[in-house]
Amino acid sequence: MATLALCFVSSPAFARPVEEQDNRRPRRAQIVRTFDLDGDGKLSKAERAEAKEAMKARVLKRFDTNGNGVLDDSEKLAIKETRKARRGKRQDRRHGERRQAMLERFDVNGDGMLDESERTAAREARQAKVLERFDTNGDGVLDLDEKKSARKARRHRHRGDRRPQNGQRRQRPNPGTDV
Repeated sequence: MATLALCFVSSPAFARPVEEQDNRRPRRAQIVRTFDLDGDGKLSKAERAEAKEAMKARVLKRFDTNGNGVLDDSEKLAIKETRKARRGKRQDRRHGERRQAMLERFDVNGDGMLDESERTAAREARQAKVLERFDTNGDGVLDLDEKKSARKARRHRHRGDRRPQNGQRRQRPNPGTDV
C-alpha cells in the first residue's frame, strides 16, 4: 500500500507537461502547494509523509470497494486495469492524431486511405527527414555513427522524459532528504 501511494507522489507523470497529465491526478505543483507547510517550495520528510498518507486515503476511497481499509488483490487489479485503460486511451488518441496528419499530408486522391504510391511518398519523406536531421557529414547516406545517433534519438523519443539524455542516469531523491 505504501509503495502504491509513493508511486503517485514520485510518479514520472509529474515530469510531463501540464496538458499531457490526466486531470484527475493531482499534479506535482498542486501537491507541493497543498502540503508545503513551511512554504520553501519543497516537501520535507514530514510533508512528504503527509502527502503520501493523503494519496493513500485517496486511493482507498476510490478503489476499496469492500470498505475494509485494505486493498485486496481484486481491488489492486482494478487499479492496474484503470491505469492500463487510461494509458490505452492516450495512445489511441495520439495514434489517431498521427494517422490524421499522415492522411492530410499524403492522401493525394482523398479516399481516406494511403495506397501504395502514397505510402511510398510518406516513407520517402520520412527518410528525407531522417537524413536531413542526422546526416552530419552531408554525404546523403547515414554512416554507422549517424545511424546510432538516429536510433538513440528514436529510443529517447519513445521513452518520453522517463530517461535522461546524454547517457546520464536519472537521479532519484534520497528518501531521507527534501525533494
